[in-house]
Amino acid sequence: MNRSIRRVLHAAVLATALAAAAPQAFAATAAPPPPASSSSFGMPPAGYVHEKSFRGVAAACRAAGQAGIVDGKWTAYFCHQALPFTPFQELYVKK
Repeated sequence: MNRSIRRVLHAAVLATALAAAAPQAFAATAAPPPPASSSSFGMPPAGYVHEKSFRGVAAACRAAGQAGIVDGKWTAYFCHQALPFTPFQELYVKK
């Protein structure tokens, strides 16, 4: 395999990995998620507050959000990926 083919192959593998690790859409259950444009890093969307007691991955975020709804702590939630290319999610809740 020559150098140029090897570079193209590496680029294709990298592009595939980046596409697979792209940030996920909001996962809300009780209410539709707020528009993506209203949630930027460090600024919660209108009506939602950051739940500081939670830190974890997507499955744990959904479980904590559902548990909060069942317990009556909040009425809706959504999980937002904290930073690109990390598995950690931030939990935003609507009380």
